[in-house]
Formats: sequence, C-alpha cells, structure tokens
Amino acid sequence: MNNLRHFELELADLKRSVVTMGDLVDRALGLAIDGLRHPTADIRERARTLEDGIDAMETVIEERCHIIIALQSPMVRDLRFVISTMSIAADLEQIGDHAESVSKRAHYIACHQPIANPPELEELGELSRTILRQALECFVSGNSETTRQVFRDESRSDRLTKACFAFIQDRMAEDPKRIKEYTHLLRAVASLEQIGDLAMAIAEESVFIHKAQLIRHNHDQIIS
Repeated sequence: MNNLRHFELELADLKRSVVTMGDLVDRALGLAIDGLRHPTADIRERARTLEDGIDAMETVIEERCHIIIALQSPMVRDLRFVISTMSIAADLEQIGDHAESVSKRAHYIACHQPIANPPELEELGELSRTILRQALECFVSGNSETTRQVFRDESRSDRLTKACFAFIQDRMAEDPKRIKEYTHLLRAVASLEQIGDLAMAIAEESVFIHKAQLIRHNHDQIIS
C-alpha cells in the first residue's frame, strides 16, 4: 500500500470515528430528554457512563489529528478537514457535557418533589436532538439544504427556550416551595439551548470542510 492510499484510509477512519462519537452523544442526549419526561434516580449514573465514553473518544480523535498534522503534513483541503474535525470533536464533547448536565437535573427532580414541565419542553428536547443529527449529516455529506435547516431549527429552538423560561419563571412565582426543582429545570432548558448552539457550530465547521467557506456570521452566504 502506497503512502497516499494509507493517508486516505487514515482520514476516512478519522471521519468514521467522529460519526461514532456523534452517535454516542446522540444516545446521551436521548437519555437526558427521556429523563426530563420521566425523571428517575438512576439516570445520573447511566449518563456518567456515556459521558466517560464520549470524553475518551474526544481525546483519541484529538491525538490522531495531532499525529496526522505532525507526521503527514497534509495539504490545504486535508488540513482543513483535520483542523475542523478537532473542533467538531470538541463541540461534540461539550454537547455530551450538557446532556449529562440535563440528566443530573432530572436526577435531582426525581429525588425531590415532582413539578410541571413547560408545554414546549417536549418539542425543544426533540428539536435539539434533530439539530444534532442534522449537523452530523452536514459533516458527513456537506449538504447545503441540511445546513440551512440547522440554522432555521436553531432559531426555532431559541423561541421555544424563551417560552420554557417564561413558564418556569411563572411557576417559581406561584410555587416558591418548589423553587429549587424549577431552578434545576431552568438549567436543563438552558443546556438544551446550548446544545442547539453547539450543533450549529458543527454545521458551520462542516461548511468550511466541504466548501472552504467561513460562514459563522453570514449564514445566508452558503454556496449551494
């Protein structure tokens, strides 16, 4: 096997590793969202196990990227892929952190008094998971329409977050005895919003990989 072929296989394997990490993050987020629907006391340990796996994968991916840069001296397109892959792996690790945080909030609520969820929370949770999956699809395929959908859905996520905040703040005022539980729920909602922001960052990096465009402040400039 010549060096070029070996390098191409190495990049393809790196890409698969990111997708595998993304699948693990998606599982962690699914667990967290289910935990908000039906809080259980054991969710914290289950979330920690997934987070440990996510952290380990992020470390491996980062180390592999460093080795590729140091030993392979990739040219412009491949260097762009490797650098962006490190950034995406870091974003996925942060999403995993937020998913674990949501699970911790659900654990607290399960161990204390039950409270009412905002009507918009179900949609917000599912939307955050949808945005993550779409962002991973952007990484794999570079599809411009999927990328645009990420940006549209992230804006919808912001609106749902504001509605959830308003509901929780009203309940805090109405039922001060449950203020600690509602504070944990408020933080869980904030984490779901942050997950949408990080998934959007993955989509932005994916555009840089596939189209060599920096669109962080110019989402309407995506090349079709």
